[in-house]
Amino acid sequence: METIPRNLKTLSSSFFLFGPRGTGKSTWLRQHFPEALWIDLLDPREQRIFRAHLEHLLERLMGDPERTVVVIDEIQKAPTFLDVIH
Repeated sequence: METIPRNLKTLSSSFFLFGPRGTGKSTWLRQHFPEALWIDLLDPREQRIFRAHLEHLLERLMGDPERTVVVIDEIQKAPTFLDVIH
């Protein structure tokens, strides 16, 4: 698959990346933040764990202090997470 360069800059603070499905948002994030702690809510297991016990999300976020970037992919699958992380 050929990628098209985007006019996006990485930011030093938190941000949301919105766009239509299949446009390369996750690919762009993986390329620019390869060391990020990645939480993929399309994974039914992760979604089930975090929905049942939201405190596990905080434990996971705080449990790896070396990682300064966290990506929560498909956060629209669990909008209550925004109350915790935003």
